[in-house]
Amino acid sequence: MASILRSAKVFAKEDALPKIPAAEFCHFLQEHFKVEPGVVQVMMTSVKDLAPEPVYISVRAKGTPPRREKVDELLAGIGRWLAGRGLQTGKVRIELFEPSQQAVHAWRQSKL
Repeated sequence: MASILRSAKVFAKEDALPKIPAAEFCHFLQEHFKVEPGVVQVMMTSVKDLAPEPVYISVRAKGTPPRREKVDELLAGIGRWLAGRGLQTGKVRIELFEPSQQAVHAWRQSKL
């Protein structure tokens, strides 16, 4: 089973958000963290003001031993991806959680 990455929250001023399309960022995170489609939820939040960095990203992920060993590498990779889209400064944080403390439920309307 793939490691679980639950969410990425992006906080930025309105003019920066078009540089981080949610679907593209979600796809990147799936590949970067090696998780299956549908596991990651990306939330884009426009803020009136933000300091000291113009973009702040908060990632929550399952705290597996291999992931804990690669935290710096994972964060740097996200920074490189964002810089490649014209965001030269920002801050990314990651919170690794204990899986037994996490639950998720998704729902969809039946097609019947």
